[in-house]
Amino acid sequence: MTYRYKGYDEAGKRVRGTVVADTPDAATAVLRERGVFVEKLSEYTPLFTRALPPAVMEALGRNLGLYLKAGIPLPKGLKLLMEGYAPASPAYRFLAELLREIEGGRGFYEALSRQKIYRIPPFYLQTVRVAQTAGTLERVLPELADYVAAQERVRRETAKAFIYPAFIMIIAVGMINFMLVAIIPKIVGMFETTGSKLPTATKITLAVSDFFRYHGVLLLVLLTVVAAAGVWAWRSERFGVVMERWLLKFPFFGKMVAMRELGRFSRVMALLMQSGVPFAVALDNAAKTVTNRYMRGLFTKVAERVVEGRGFTAAVGEVMPPRLIPKDFVNAVALGEQSSYLADSLAALAELYDRQNRDRIDVMLALLEPVLMLVIGGVIGFLVISMLLPIFTINLEG
Repeated sequence: MTYRYKGYDEAGKRVRGTVVADTPDAATAVLRERGVFVEKLSEYTPLFTRALPPAVMEALGRNLGLYLKAGIPLPKGLKLLMEGYAPASPAYRFLAELLREIEGGRGFYEALSRQKIYRIPPFYLQTVRVAQTAGTLERVLPELADYVAAQERVRRETAKAFIYPAFIMIIAVGMINFMLVAIIPKIVGMFETTGSKLPTATKITLAVSDFFRYHGVLLLVLLTVVAAAGVWAWRSERFGVVMERWLLKFPFFGKMVAMRELGRFSRVMALLMQSGVPFAVALDNAAKTVTNRYMRGLFTKVAERVVEGRGFTAAVGEVMPPRLIPKDFVNAVALGEQSSYLADSLAALAELYDRQNRDRIDVMLALLEPVLMLVIGGVIGFLVISMLLPIFTINLEG
């Protein structure tokens, strides 16, 4: 358990923080050893559980894998890892919770599942569970660390590439909003005093301006409600599956999601099979690591067909829609299944799909900037033209 404390140190200075222990008495004893005199102690329950940071996940897998290969027991390995973090940091408390659970007789998977400091990704938990059962943690943990590092590198590169388009979009939205609310009404007001008939483009611009001026707050509230409803629907099991199935039908983006899930499934499946996990067990657990709930349901059905006696290739062909599963996946799996090199085929497919997705992201980002420029330039150009048209009309009438 994690406890929050308030008290005084040996110098009489007031201190506060958190400590990990089994009971309040044990927490008090730990603090006493640190020279802290406890005034108040209470159980700490965070309102929100953060996802396990990729850096911590990578360090956990890579270092623990090395320690286990070197013959260092898991509790000792966790203690060595804890030395790299400040005692008040969430990562230190996370490792301390794991250590407490393991010293209490639980396995690594059970410790990860029971701790409340971080939210662990399902694919990580399931892979650790199977590796723990097969006794291959020292081999699987570094592989997981490499996978997490690769995914985090792609995420960072994508986020970095989105910074410039996002900056342009924010500036453009602010500029357009300022023109609609502050500048355009004054300019149009001058034209209306002349009694001239306003062009259609100017009337449209004025109507949009009036809407933002008088209903902008209502629009903001409505968008907030719609966004909250969308998040609720996404998190609910019933609507979430429907929305994620619909997401896969999106042009270009849906293909990226499908390839990402196929790559993750293939990598975890290959990793488990290379670690000596039986095929049916590896298939069932790899299916659980798929994050898209619609595709996870399909892979679960594939696993059920395999348990019933169907071949993997045949089960995939029966269950998976052709638009989600490319031909190279089916062919590579069929070839691997026939030659007993299925794990190698799946590992090669995972690398292929990761590389293809990176290429798609690069193409998308390369197209995004000019498209944004065209859209923003078109909107601002329309606003400017709608303001110039009355001037031309007045000159022509004069």
